[in-house]
Amino acid sequence: MKRIQLLVALVALLVGCLNNTTEHRVRANAFFRGGNYAEALKECDIGLAGKPDDVGTLILRAKALFELDRLEESKADYTRSVALGEGKGKTYMGDAYLGLAILASRDKDWKEARAEFERLLSTDPDDVGTRTNLARVCLELGDLPKAEEHAQFAVALRGQDEAALFVLGRV
Repeated sequence: MKRIQLLVALVALLVGCLNNTTEHRVRANAFFRGGNYAEALKECDIGLAGKPDDVGTLILRAKALFELDRLEESKADYTRSVALGEGKGKTYMGDAYLGLAILASRDKDWKEARAEFERLLSTDPDDVGTRTNLARVCLELGDLPKAEEHAQFAVALRGQDEAALFVLGRV
């Protein structure tokens, strides 16, 4: 019985330590993971009302907007989150770079997609998915040597990755 009371007290203490913005981001993340993007967006908006420059909440808002097919707003939030958070080391910026890269790819803006995938790659040089996507973008740009380099690197990391093997086969 005492253990349960102690556990309840600890959980209450932890929840009480969260600031309002973090609390709303946690809720938004739960809604997002559950596929309820509209509710995730609402929670992000509430959290950002109290702290408009919260990079983590802004990135999550951009992701929710993307899923709701509100692409221009999503791009604006990703761009703002990068402007606010890049180089500060407090928030992982990879999700923002990935979001911008996907949006650029959808628009067939291959130069921008390449730049964003390269930024993403700088956060994890061994990421097979990023290497494969970068190889695809380089193919679109006609940069066969770089496409081959990224595809070979991806295959070297994960030899049976079908996407990487497919891209390498196209080079």
